[in-house]
Amino acid sequence: MTGRSRWLVILAAGLAAFLAAGTGSYLYAHDLRAGQVTQSCGARACIPGLKASALLDALKGRGHECEDASGGAWLCEMVVGSIGLQARVNVSDGGVHRLTGTVFHADGDPLTEAGLAYLTWFAVLPYRDDPAATAQIRDWLTKMIEVDKDTQATILDYTYVLVTSKGDAVQLDIRIPT
Repeated sequence: MTGRSRWLVILAAGLAAFLAAGTGSYLYAHDLRAGQVTQSCGARACIPGLKASALLDALKGRGHECEDASGGAWLCEMVVGSIGLQARVNVSDGGVHRLTGTVFHADGDPLTEAGLAYLTWFAVLPYRDDPAATAQIRDWLTKMIEVDKDTQATILDYTYVLVTSKGDAVQLDIRIPT
């Protein structure tokens, strides 16, 4: 084997070892996050990895006006045509411990695709890194809205409360069981 060939073999082996170590570290860290149901945020349990400031910035970036409603709860609202979108984000020590998304229809029409997408965005936040869980949550939400039924379900580790009986609104509340 020539000197150049030896260096290529050593370089390839080193690169493979580097990639294997990086992949192993990623999978280990991902498994830790995937198995983490809640994280401590002061006296409460919060959604892991979801920073209240990032969520509020995302809502503001999408056109919501947000205000500190009281006692660690932020209220963010946006109106598009005859549809009102409202998010309530309950915050403790920088983390999020409860989310409520509401879609209002001034004209009383059924929930639109945009309204369903808004509620789905909230619904999958606790499991945003888990494609199987987000698919399960999306399916459940779609089915419950289609049957127009108030319901409460524990999906994986969170309590989801869907209220469709308000007539002009559909509300989804996501809570960490105590």
